[in-house]
Amino acid sequence: MADGTEIQKQKWIVAAILIYFLGILSGNLAIKTLSIFVMSLVLWIFVSIDWPSLITLLALGLSFGFGKTFTGAFGNSTVAFLLFTFVLVYPLSKTNFIRRCTVAFTTNRIATKGPWYFVAFLFAAVTFMGLFISPSVLFVAFMPFLEDICNVLGIRKGGKVGNMLMMGTAMLISLSSGMTAIGHVWPTLAIGFYNSATGKDITQFQYMCFGIPIGITLAIILFAVFRFIYIKKDEIFVPDNINCINIDNAQKLKGMIPKADVKEKIILIVMGIVVALWVVPSLIKGVFPEVYKVINGYTTAMPPLLGCIILFFFTDNEGKRILDFKEVTQKGILWGAILMTGTATWLGSCLTNEEVGISAWLTDKLSPIASGMPVFGMVLFFMIWAILETNFSSNIVTTTVVSTVALSVLTALPEGSVSVGAVLAMIGFAAAICNMTPAGQSTINTVAIGSGWTDTKSMFVWGGVFAVAAILVLTFIGYPWASAIIGG
Repeated sequence: MADGTEIQKQKWIVAAILIYFLGILSGNLAIKTLSIFVMSLVLWIFVSIDWPSLITLLALGLSFGFGKTFTGAFGNSTVAFLLFTFVLVYPLSKTNFIRRCTVAFTTNRIATKGPWYFVAFLFAAVTFMGLFISPSVLFVAFMPFLEDICNVLGIRKGGKVGNMLMMGTAMLISLSSGMTAIGHVWPTLAIGFYNSATGKDITQFQYMCFGIPIGITLAIILFAVFRFIYIKKDEIFVPDNINCINIDNAQKLKGMIPKADVKEKIILIVMGIVVALWVVPSLIKGVFPEVYKVINGYTTAMPPLLGCIILFFFTDNEGKRILDFKEVTQKGILWGAILMTGTATWLGSCLTNEEVGISAWLTDKLSPIASGMPVFGMVLFFMIWAILETNFSSNIVTTTVVSTVALSVLTALPEGSVSVGAVLAMIGFAAAICNMTPAGQSTINTVAIGSGWTDTKSMFVWGGVFAVAAILVLTFIGYPWASAIIGG
């Protein structure tokens, strides 16, 4: 139950929103703006100075346009998108959703048919959750449960099966961070660079239509590598034989997870609304073009902003807000990524600015080489560069450097000769193939290696195999697919 103070604050929030709606009904922009000002004062004085400011942002965006609002408040909508998405996803990681989702995947009738079925569904679970949860957050939250799973199934530390599960989990969580741009920095950066340089946009729906199928293809290839190359060659060694897994014990995992409470259900419903606002407009574009135009004009940052406001507004059974502002700003937001994204986006704009001249110089030097290459040759070049660099340096740095050069070179080619949007989306995806060295994805790779379940050599060798597969799939399957979906 909410205490008297919280109930009073809820009343003030409702009163403040009513003031705003009265201003809207006037139809006068000046009165509407004044109503936003009065609403903000009421919220700041009687509720709080922190999260209620998001309500002001939402009102300003509805009145003056979200593009202008986010640019005025944060410098660009890309930073706003990442910030709100980090905040939105954080409370989900604090629930039992990750464990519940994993159990649902791994204890169904098909998953318990045999060890390899179980492994396939375990990998599918982490890949699915990684579509909308930050890779570092997901991996750190999933690690303890993975160890519980291994203990329940009798999988020993130091064996090949445990090594495979840890490597597969690390690689697939990293991979999933390239499959969507929901809370994932590198795809968001690449899309932002493309938008800044060309004025065109890649929608969340377009990116997912490209990223998810390609990611599933790579996940299947990784599973096949483990199934037919990694494990099979040493099956004669009983301690490492995957058939020794006690699959019947998987049902014990169900007893380790409590039922979903109201808080978790509210979080999932709100996330569903946010995803729907990203995806549905593209589905109704041909039927309701005006509705598509309005919602698409909100930018990708508006849906998570709305979701954050809803979660801040609601309270749990104990009367506490589902989202705690102080906690989420300290633990849920990757401020380093936010700062670097803002800086990198502006740096990319400066590097590609015609007045600076760097773009013209790169074009002059590289265009003769690029023009003499077939399209797949250029795509292959950028995929090799992106995946090689991301395994030895920051994903964000990789996306920034490769995207900037790609834009400079590809936009100088005759229009229609190459799909610039497709290549930029692929660079954002490629930055997620990063598990060969600890430097590639520092949080995931270092924690995985330090856990004792895998080692540096295994990650380098099998991460390298996965990287080669990704280069080939992205170049010869990903590019034609992305070109058909994204164009540009």
